Amino acid sequence: NGTKRFITGADEADFAQLLAATDREKGSRGGISMFLVDMDTPGVNITTKFETMMGDWPCEIHFEDVRVPVEQRIGEEGQGFALGQRFLANGRLKHGARGVGTAQRCLDLMCEYAQQRVTFGEKLANRQAVQWMITDTYVELQAARLMVYNTADRASQGQMDRTDGFVQKMYADELGFRAADRCMQVHGGLGLTKDLPIENFWRQSRSFRITEGPTEIMKMVIARNVLRKYG
Repeated sequence: NGTKRFITGADEADFAQLLAATDREKGSRGGISMFLVDMDTPGVNITTKFETMMGDWPCEIHFEDVRVPVEQRIGEEGQGFALGQRFLANGRLKHGARGVGTAQRCLDLMCEYAQQRVTFGEKLANRQAVQWMITDTYVELQAARLMVYNTADRASQGQMDRTDGFVQKMYADELGFRAADRCMQVHGGLGLTKDLPIENFWRQSRSFRITEGPTEIMKMVIARNVLRKYG
């Protein structure tokens, strides 16, 4: 029994990966198990669909007296939280890569447009305000790319530190949004139109600062993990 909101693709999925409490006294440490639930199971209902600014329609799923056979459990009983954390850690890697890709494309668009656009007899590329936006994006992009590559390399060897995963996710997601915002500013009114992909970059990158762990949670967990080393 329970309700979960903002599940992308739930209305098209055949199965749902579900974390459920199997021993409430143990809580997250041994009390949560993972199951594969058929979306056609009696008691599983999509009650709401939310239209977002990104163009997708995440759903609200309501579970009422849903019976799931033990054969559909993933892993051992009580290990669901650990499995979920592992899956989320891998998922956050794509946030890092996506943030780097968004920032790179926005940097390309900014530089190309700044070389073409002339205002008051001067190219935008010669204006310090624009130069600083380009410089900030370029420098931050170098740092983000190295973070993502380093974390991905360690993940491929089974050695990824969870804190590094949080760091690259947070930094690259924030950079992706800053880069899209700067790119839009450099393009002026043109950046607001759907003739260019910038407004889509802006909307999508804004959402990434929330999905799979908002920036504030990333900061909280990073601080907790770092402070633990000195405790």
